[in-house]
Amino acid sequence: MEIAASLVPQLAAAEREHDLAGRYAAANVALLAEAGLLALNVPAELGGIGESLGGTVETLRVIAHGSPSAALMLAMHTSTLSHYTIDPSHIPAGERSAFAEQRGWAYREALAGRIFGVANSEAGANGNVKSSKARVDGDRITGVKSFCSMGTHADYFLAAARDESETVDYYLVRNDSDRVTVASEWDAIGMRSSESVSLRFENAPVIGPFAYRGLIDGVNNRHWATVSFAAIFTGIAESLLDEVSRQRGGILHQSNTVDLHLTTQACLSFVRHCVAVEPETADASYRRLVRDCKLFVTRSLAQQASALYIAQGGSAYRFASSVSRKLRDLLAGPAVRPPVGVSFDELWDELAGEEK
Repeated sequence: MEIAASLVPQLAAAEREHDLAGRYAAANVALLAEAGLLALNVPAELGGIGESLGGTVETLRVIAHGSPSAALMLAMHTSTLSHYTIDPSHIPAGERSAFAEQRGWAYREALAGRIFGVANSEAGANGNVKSSKARVDGDRITGVKSFCSMGTHADYFLAAARDESETVDYYLVRNDSDRVTVASEWDAIGMRSSESVSLRFENAPVIGPFAYRGLIDGVNNRHWATVSFAAIFTGIAESLLDEVSRQRGGILHQSNTVDLHLTTQACLSFVRHCVAVEPETADASYRRLVRDCKLFVTRSLAQQASALYIAQGGSAYRFASSVSRKLRDLLAGPAVRPPVGVSFDELWDELAGEEK
């Protein structure tokens, strides 16, 4: 967190230009790499910083004060690496040797400044990786993935795909400029410099199953991404609150500022609660908890920030204004996995089931 806080002024200074241009925030990502934050959750005994879930999400929250898109991209990287923190005793015995070998390799790559991205979402899959149409044939993958933060700038991708037996699992894909290309540009309202493009894999090279074969249905740390996203949008709201609370305004401005403050405090408490009760292995109950946290945080903050934006009047209406930019970034929250629509459907089914 101390490292992250020291970088916030530099990150913030570059964020406006990156957002206006709508291009990959290369300078900010390089800043994170130079500070060693690509090894944020790599074990300290191996040369990393060694942060747990709690330290990681707090660091991401602080980074989001300066550059929300850089925080989002780092979250993709750290969430991918989080799967290597699984105790081998929880995975099939036959997979442990390959898991240990890949884990050591991945940590060395992260320490060398390599970036791990995520390429799981697909149009029409409704947020369910099991609906993936991407296919793996031997050591090659073909398919189109959407919302791939960092786009072609990542070195490796975690990607869901189905094999010849129609089994869907996670695979580790190596970036290859000839076989990993942009399928559609990133034309976003918020998080513009995350460059979360759609990627086309055309026989792109597959290193192998990601972490261990069967991860998608076995013990995994998908909750790291969910809690990280909630923390990032809480950090954006904190940054917005810092800015608007210094401004003079009438009762509408004051009321909405207070509402944002209270909502942000509730969101931060929810995130920290999820960290505090993290089990050794995430079960269905815990996954529901972190899903609800992310749903509450992103939806509530987008609503409160929208109300505050309206109260700002013309001073915030310019596209280049920082208030406008932070609102746009907060509006991206409900779309981040798991998207609000999917979470609402799941939650409603659970509530209806309990009523029965």
